[in-house]
Amino acid sequence: NGLATTALVLGIIAVVVSFIPVLNVVVWPLAILGIVFGAIGLSKAGKVRKGKGAGITGLVTSAVAIIMFFAMNALFFSAVDKASEELDKSYDSTTVGDGKSKTGGAKESKVMKDFKVTKCDVVTGDFGIKEMAIHVDYVNNGDRRYSYFVEGEVLADGKKVNDFMSTAENLAPGQKFTDKNAGALV
Repeated sequence: NGLATTALVLGIIAVVVSFIPVLNVVVWPLAILGIVFGAIGLSKAGKVRKGKGAGITGLVTSAVAIIMFFAMNALFFSAVDKASEELDKSYDSTTVGDGKSKTGGAKESKVMKDFKVTKCDVVTGDFGIKEMAIHVDYVNNGDRRYSYFVEGEVLADGKKVNDFMSTAENLAPGQKFTDKNAGALV
């Protein structure tokens, strides 16, 4: 009974592959074919008196492979989510403006005290173009190296005129840096 034997082989391969996260998507066609061939092989086994055990085993292993597919993917994605959450907790990232950290807490991060805008003047730059001279001072008050990215808005009479960005890269604990190029065109 070739169909029952085929169902058995497909079921065994599907069970083995079902333990490999992400790649186990191939379980679906293997298991479905294993179930179809197992059912046909089992019905044929009654006529030819051969392959009943292989047909039943093919059906069972194919069904087990589908169950293992869901179990392994649930475990895998749960582990990925947990690792992602742990990684998020290890960074001190803060969103400027609303005082909330990216992890959703309402308390301001200590990093918010590591920078401040110290100069904001309108100056005439090259070619007579008016620019905002924005200086941002950084002091790393932490216990390890940090890189900073500050993003803000330039307002005039309460209306947004432009955006500015400032960065300080890889500051050691206690190190100071002034970004004198955080300006914006006016």
